[in-house]
Amino acid sequence: MLDVITLGEAMIRFSPQNYERLEFATQLDFKVGGSESNVAVALARLGLSVGWISKLTDNSLGRKIESELKRWAVNLDSLIWTPNYRVGTYYAEFGSDPRPTNIIYDRKSSAFSHITVEEINWTYLEACKHFHTSGITVALSDNCETVVMQCLKFMNEKGKSTSFDLNYRSRLWTGQDARTKLSRNIFPHVDILLASESDLDKVFVELDGDFKEKALNLLEEFDLKVLVLTRGPNPPYILENNGNELLGKGYQPNIVDRIGAGDAFDAGFLYGYLSGSLEMGLEYGEAMSALKFSIPGDWLIVTQEEIEGFIKRRGSLIKR
Repeated sequence: MLDVITLGEAMIRFSPQNYERLEFATQLDFKVGGSESNVAVALARLGLSVGWISKLTDNSLGRKIESELKRWAVNLDSLIWTPNYRVGTYYAEFGSDPRPTNIIYDRKSSAFSHITVEEINWTYLEACKHFHTSGITVALSDNCETVVMQCLKFMNEKGKSTSFDLNYRSRLWTGQDARTKLSRNIFPHVDILLASESDLDKVFVELDGDFKEKALNLLEEFDLKVLVLTRGPNPPYILENNGNELLGKGYQPNIVDRIGAGDAFDAGFLYGYLSGSLEMGLEYGEAMSALKFSIPGDWLIVTQEEIEGFIKRRGSLIKR
């Protein structure tokens, strides 16, 4: 019995060092990352038993991803291998204000985008308490959309809980496409929706009011159990279907690497939720997201002691 299973694509990430421009770089850092694998690693670091379902090309890059996830104790018993297609990559050119970070994806026709419902190990999926995936996965292909929808429906039928991060990426699909497909096929099977306020505004442009009104409208429209709204440096907001509200503290971090901070928040929230406490989920989500900003790479590699220490210090950088 696993605590959580995530479904999604992991890629190889290449990035220049010290804020260098890609066109002038002579060396690139070589790391692994992807939204759902980021969540899996962070939860495994907290001691949960976590599995990751994906499809990889059987070559050196695919095996690199496999070995890195195994290193952090993520269960890969239902990893799907193929001799065909390719492993997706992306390039992260880090900027500092006023120059934004630039992401270049090179993932077309990746192995994961060709995943099929027939390849899913349903026995493996049933033997877990909670299932998590994101909008990035849905956007990759029609195959991926079908697999996500069927996995969510399957978990609903088995009485298991599900969560979904909106994770809107404009380079993968338009806001209109995202709104149509998610509203029709995905959200009806989701218990917990996690989203940033900026992503919400891009996909659900018709929503009016402040962040609380937007959250309430979505919660009611899609019959969600919980809606979790992150708001950049502003306090995150949680709304339950029983009317219970929680508002975080907010934190303005010094940014070393922003990639994966939202996934770190998701992992922290899910840890609290699965422990029976939304309050813990909010505290852990904020702490883990803030800590991720200070760590290069997609993954949050910290200890639970460091997370608890951040919460107790309320973000103070002085440790005595």
